[in-house]
Amino acid sequence: MPYYNSGDLIHYISNDFYNINWKTKLGYLDNIIYGLKNIHEAKIIHRDLHSGNIFFNYISAYIGDLGISKSATECTDNSNENYGIIPYMAPEIFQGQKYTTASDIYSFGMIMWEFMTGRRPFWDRNHDTELIIDIYDGLRPPIATNAPEEYIELMKECWHSDPNKRPTAVDIRIIFNSMFSKEYYGKTKVIKSSDIGPVTINNLGAVYKSRPLSQMIQSTMSLRSSRSQSIDPFYYYQKNSKASADKRKVDKGFVEDSNINDQSIKRRKLFENENHDYFTKEIELDINANMNQQQHNEIEYVTKEFDIDINNIDE
Repeated sequence: MPYYNSGDLIHYISNDFYNINWKTKLGYLDNIIYGLKNIHEAKIIHRDLHSGNIFFNYISAYIGDLGISKSATECTDNSNENYGIIPYMAPEIFQGQKYTTASDIYSFGMIMWEFMTGRRPFWDRNHDTELIIDIYDGLRPPIATNAPEEYIELMKECWHSDPNKRPTAVDIRIIFNSMFSKEYYGKTKVIKSSDIGPVTINNLGAVYKSRPLSQMIQSTMSLRSSRSQSIDPFYYYQKNSKASADKRKVDKGFVEDSNINDQSIKRRKLFENENHDYFTKEIELDINANMNQQQHNEIEYVTKEFDIDINNIDE
């Protein structure tokens, strides 16, 4: 194995982050995705792609450590152990799904974030069950730099929660070539800020060495499932409502304010996302435009007060 005098990715970035221009970064990222493309075309899944496995010399970047790589054509994975670094692991792995080439693409998206910020993903968090739950529920590292918009959008696509919607290594190379060409005409400047640049100390609970994680993942998903089952959206709604001030009506998943004086009705719709978490969302509806349709589509009991002249009632 050749000697890489610039070390791994995190050491390379930490040593001279602000002096590495975007053109150079894109060139190195293209080296990495080209290597990943070759791995995938050989029907191999890396399964443990992170910045500690990316090595540099003066002219190129290389992917290393294929020790736990597997054939992408195997119908089953005989290994029951998930091995890796939590921030680089795709959320579907936490759910018990198989590693795929798309799982490697998710990891590559985290490497893009490191090039953008000079930091390791979730450097300020404990790498524990709570982080696994947050990642599974959609948490990603913050976007806090002046990177090209095209770069940011590509990175987000690599992070997509649906592995089928992530780009392939070939797709990424095409976009990199486009961005690389644009740097000739207008160089992207890296502006110093407190949100980017290497940090000297990571959170004490941040673990950036690959380790067995299957037991932690299983207990985490059991914990998350029990939490989801215990959520009662009506309890949270009632807890946060003004008890006597508002009269509420629940119909077809909506919670409606009945004492609104203006020309619109504010409704809070309770809905369940794909991960079975409940949220509330305010929707502005025009009362005049929606009342007729509501009367046709819903059967309701309405109580009204009438003034009746008793003297004019026929017996």
